[in-house]
Amino acid sequence: MKPTNKIIIYDDSCPLCEAYTAAFIKTGFLQKEGRQSFAHADESLLARIDPSRSKDEIPLLDLHTGKVLYGIDALLEVLSQKFSFIKPVATLKPVNWFIRKLYKLISYNRRVIIAPKKNVSGFDCTPFFNIPYRLAFLTIGLIFNTLMLFPVYKYILTALLLNDISIGQLQMAHLLLVSTNIATALSLKKEKSLEYLGQINMLAIITMLLIIPLVLINKYLSANPQLNLIFCFGIAIIIGIEYFRRMQYAGINLSNMALIAAHLIALASFLVYIIW
Repeated sequence: MKPTNKIIIYDDSCPLCEAYTAAFIKTGFLQKEGRQSFAHADESLLARIDPSRSKDEIPLLDLHTGKVLYGIDALLEVLSQKFSFIKPVATLKPVNWFIRKLYKLISYNRRVIIAPKKNVSGFDCTPFFNIPYRLAFLTIGLIFNTLMLFPVYKYILTALLLNDISIGQLQMAHLLLVSTNIATALSLKKEKSLEYLGQINMLAIITMLLIIPLVLINKYLSANPQLNLIFCFGIAIIIGIEYFRRMQYAGINLSNMALIAAHLIALASFLVYIIW
């Protein structure tokens, strides 16, 4: 396949989409002309794709045949240029099922994962709201965060906590915090409540990802209480800034101050419980 024969059109308001399509250019899977954003794509190109489907699945347009591939099929077509084994492996039923589900999970939740600036282009690429995939994202995040509490407790909290709580008590406190977030979210309309929970879930995931280096340092090198405190304080500042940015993105503003206050009180209570 000649890269210039096909053009991938990506969501320019999605840093994830921008990053991996840019990587296609740098690695030679596509030439510079083979990648266009929806904001700058020619109208003649946009007229040849399904605008509704393109919100959820990135389109790859063949300029010669007019054929359009979407989503995982588009990505496999690009990758198979250099890795011929990709398509045969991807056609295996278990693999095909998994990668399609994974693609949809990321695509439907991509603006929760990143929470980008509002789209200002003429084409709104916001993915359609999909409740099953949002619930799946929340479930996966909850499982990840719950499991991460075990190494965090073992390698970090045991050296910092003034309150001698057990891992079981920590998990119960975490479950109570999650339950409080769900209860406060019920005050919002269904779609906005799931948007709010998605942002909170992603903040928790980011927190755990940021703390992984500290877990590894404490596990494989000597534990340093001062370093732990400084590291955790830095993470707290980052998450605090990110919290208000994401609440603004989710439309949780001054009219929802009671919800924000309830969440912050619940979070503060959780921290006070495990520390003191």
